[in-house]
Amino acid sequence: MSKKNKHRIAELQHVRLYHVMLRSPAWKSLSAPAQALYVHISMRYRGHGSNNGRIPLSVRQAALALHVGIKAAWLAFRQLQDRGFIEETDKGGFSRKARHCTLWRLTEFPCDVTDQLASKKYQHWKPEVIDLEAERKSRKM
Repeated sequence: MSKKNKHRIAELQHVRLYHVMLRSPAWKSLSAPAQALYVHISMRYRGHGSNNGRIPLSVRQAALALHVGIKAAWLAFRQLQDRGFIEETDKGGFSRKARHCTLWRLTEFPCDVTDQLASKKYQHWKPEVIDLEAERKSRKM
């Protein structure tokens, strides 16, 4: 395949966000940086049978790409993990001889590393309900 054709294919790639996901309580609870991060990670996914489970992205890279601070990027990753949109498949770090960033998988697609089916964990996420009465009683003690 020529370089011109490869460039043309790259131009045609897209990120598809389904309404069922965008209307979910999990998506609605995400901060704007977390939603933007999900789109950015999705842009790195190359399609079925390719790299889901091996999508590289560090907190520092995400912070630069989203034009936010490192703490905001870290919180966005935590929100996406907590609500079940992404899963960490290989923890990155500086402690190894060859430094590398964390590898991720999108739960809406099958994992290309483990052949796991799409878990779509975000569909089962429910906001934490706080029992105000129990909280008031615990404060009085």
